[in-house]
Amino acid sequence: MIVKIKAKVKPTEDKEKVKRAILKIFPKVELEFNEEYSYWEGETKNIDRFKELLRSQAILDAARMVLENGVVGNYTRFFINKQAGYAGNVNFDRDIHGGIEVKIIGEDEDNLMKVIKDIAPRTKNGVIINEDEEYQLREDSE
Repeated sequence: MIVKIKAKVKPTEDKEKVKRAILKIFPKVELEFNEEYSYWEGETKNIDRFKELLRSQAILDAARMVLENGVVGNYTRFFINKQAGYAGNVNFDRDIHGGIEVKIIGEDEDNLMKVIKDIAPRTKNGVIINEDEEYQLREDSE
């Protein structure tokens, strides 16, 4: 799995603040700034902080929906609000400045679905459930 991050810096934005917004969610990303087109871009394999934020904000179900809705083949693509990111929060809504584009690429479609399950497991009454176990219980009761 590879995570690619890209965030355009608008003329009214401070490029260092945009960088900080990215790093508060993906602290291990190696960022480079493209001066010609004014955007930050980088890659990482470490999504631990992103996963922590989803759990601490109790938005696993919303995150799962966003990740699944963005799936195309072996990757999923979504945006995180820059202002929320700057505050150390995850909000899956583009802001007026375009947001932070996140692309999570799996080895193949099956691998991507495993990655999505790991990032945002399903919950029931706010508690993470084992989807495979839940599926097996439903089959056994039929």
